[in-house]
Amino acid sequence: MGSRDVLASIVEKVNSSGIGEKELSGFNKTFQFKVSDASPFYVKIENGKVSLNDGEAQSPPSATISATDALLTDLFNGKVDAVAAFMQGKLRVSGDIFSAQKLTSIVGKYRK
Repeated sequence: MGSRDVLASIVEKVNSSGIGEKELSGFNKTFQFKVSDASPFYVKIENGKVSLNDGEAQSPPSATISATDALLTDLFNGKVDAVAAFMQGKLRVSGDIFSAQKLTSIVGKYRK
């Protein structure tokens, strides 16, 4: 199972929980994932709902996250710490890094 598949299950949990709408109200962001060994995808959070889409975002993303598919899979599964991977240069983030940190906390909360 690749990173996109793992993230898809997390997105489904966020949307089906109903809690995400309250937590994400007013947090309207787009996150582009550039995967060095797989196809790109992006996450759009808008009006309390999260969508996962293939390809490149149509509008400029809030943050672009770049890594290998294996690293993103481990990150989404909680096997790798995002900050440690960033500090080691394995994970690159450009744009709004604080929004990317919030995305990391959302993923961590709903991956279980």
